[in-house]
Amino acid sequence: MRMVKWNAFLSGLCGLALVLGGVAGSAYADVTAEKGASILIFPRVVSNDRFDTVIQIANTGNSPVQAQCFYVNASLRSTITGAPCTIPSVACTPLWQETDFIISLTKQQPTHWLASRGRRVDLRAAFGSDGAGFPPGLVPPVTDFEGELKCVEITESGSPITGNHLKGEATVKVVSVEAAGDVVGDVSKYNAVGILGNPDAQPTNPLLLDGQNYNPCPAKLILNNFSTLPGTRATELTLVPCSEDFENQVASRVTVQFLITNEFEERFSTSTTVDCYLSTELTTIDSPNAPNSSVFSSQVLGSLAAQTEITPVVNNGAVVGVAELRVIQEGAAARAAYNLHTQGDLIPASGADQIRLTAE
Repeated sequence: MRMVKWNAFLSGLCGLALVLGGVAGSAYADVTAEKGASILIFPRVVSNDRFDTVIQIANTGNSPVQAQCFYVNASLRSTITGAPCTIPSVACTPLWQETDFIISLTKQQPTHWLASRGRRVDLRAAFGSDGAGFPPGLVPPVTDFEGELKCVEITESGSPITGNHLKGEATVKVVSVEAAGDVVGDVSKYNAVGILGNPDAQPTNPLLLDGQNYNPCPAKLILNNFSTLPGTRATELTLVPCSEDFENQVASRVTVQFLITNEFEERFSTSTTVDCYLSTELTTIDSPNAPNSSVFSSQVLGSLAAQTEITPVVNNGAVVGVAELRVIQEGAAARAAYNLHTQGDLIPASGADQIRLTAE
């Protein structure tokens, strides 16, 4: 960990406004959380004793579409005993188990399912129930699950197509109370990260995120976050690699660097490796056993808020992600998920990120 001090000219509300105001007009990347895309990435899906997740996907086009979807269970397991563990380390790594399925949507059709239940091919579900609406096909349930969901637009024959018709959202629900202050029924929602395809391209498997077939993933992520104050506020960050090899069942690894700027323009840094999947409270990234010593803690950061730049190390791929703020006040906790800002396009000299599909 290192700290570089600049001349402090920000203070009070001016500094806070700058830090939380987001990225300036130069921010740009060809991923989207608002428009239809050809690839959807849901970085955080949870279905276990504490949480469940509602997945929503819509066809924004006027013709039927299909999508091949992949759950990746990245729940942490001990490399010694195989038992569940909580803090990523050499001895506590993601499981990486993949489950795939295909959904079919009519024109302008939205659909949804609860991760723990999936969806049956059933037209009899009552309006307002979890299975209501025209069935998109069989969606398998997932339990004891924490990881990501990727969906790729395909033709009826199973070939990838760059139609840019898919849009998605995820809502994570608290279903039981284990952490202090959590309230059953509390929810946090984020938009799926969409990767646009070139409408004139004829992509093949693997899907190349090279700017010619599909747009690249971002060169940098910008996280606007509050400093961690144990028992009062904390931010959970989820990152997943853009590259994925579903055919050979090989997990991707991306090393990322964090540059944290507080309200007084003092800078701090740290780094970590995203091994298939990373979802953890910020202080565990650099100080898992002493949160008050972390560069993300209020004690070290020295301000209420900060802006964190997340940059992959050169030539080892890109990442996308989401964040969730948890605030505890008067004994009750509230959660709010939010998408990260993106900046630039990343095409490593060693080759573009790619997603290798399984053959159906």
